[in-house]
Amino acid sequence: MNMTARPLDVLDKKKEKRVIVKLKNGAEITGVLQAFDLHLNTWLEEAEERKNDSQIKLGSVLVRGDTIVLVSPSSE
Repeated sequence: MNMTARPLDVLDKKKEKRVIVKLKNGAEITGVLQAFDLHLNTWLEEAEERKNDSQIKLGSVLVRGDTIVLVSPSSE
């Protein structure tokens, strides 16, 4: 059994959990991870964007993978 987890396997275990997605433009989007593909196009529910000390409720969003810098579990 291979004990080395691939990054997408680790992300797959975070489905239905809240994650933080940091974007190239400096924004952070938090939401509940629903799905993603090999390009890291990411579907989030209950999403909120945080940028420059402001917060905007987005609802359901699809974040294009080439705009993502990192995805991390949320502490919320």
